[in-house]
Amino acid sequence: MVTKANRGPSAAAENRAALVAAARDVFAEQGVDGPISAVARRAGVGQASLYRHFPTRESLAYAVFEENLDAIEALAADPTATLRDVTDLITHQIEGSAAVIAFASRDERPEMRALERRTARAITEKVDAARAEGVLAEGTSVDDLMLAIGMMSSLVLGLPAAARHPRIEQAWDLLMRGLGPS
Repeated sequence: MVTKANRGPSAAAENRAALVAAARDVFAEQGVDGPISAVARRAGVGQASLYRHFPTRESLAYAVFEENLDAIEALAADPTATLRDVTDLITHQIEGSAAVIAFASRDERPEMRALERRTARAITEKVDAARAEGVLAEGTSVDDLMLAIGMMSSLVLGLPAAARHPRIEQAWDLLMRGLGPS
């Protein structure tokens, strides 16, 4: 029997990244209540490693959510990116992580509110630019966009993965008619 060599602490960052990626997939397929053992198996690590990095299901779900948010912040910081680029990324994340977003959204813990504030800060400049360019109506606020994002998450939560994109595109079209210039 051949056993995999234990690389010890040097593998920690790689294992953590593999666990977050695996959790994203398992949660997308089976929901946040999917088996944690499936996450460890898909990441190619033992359950002890999983629990060392993420002692609770919630901490794992938040890690997926935070990684999504890191990508949103990076794109929003790009001066060439538009609000549409950022909302397209958010839409893609909602389609793949609807269960994680819904799980985190039902939680009133300060960590969730902090993630929501980070999202709002990340899109503020893009919302302001879109208003100035006439893409959004003058009265459209960051809070309006945050509400729309929450609505999108709720909209696709129970849908099969293949049905999410068409539904969310239809909803964005409808919302943009209301949020756009008159």
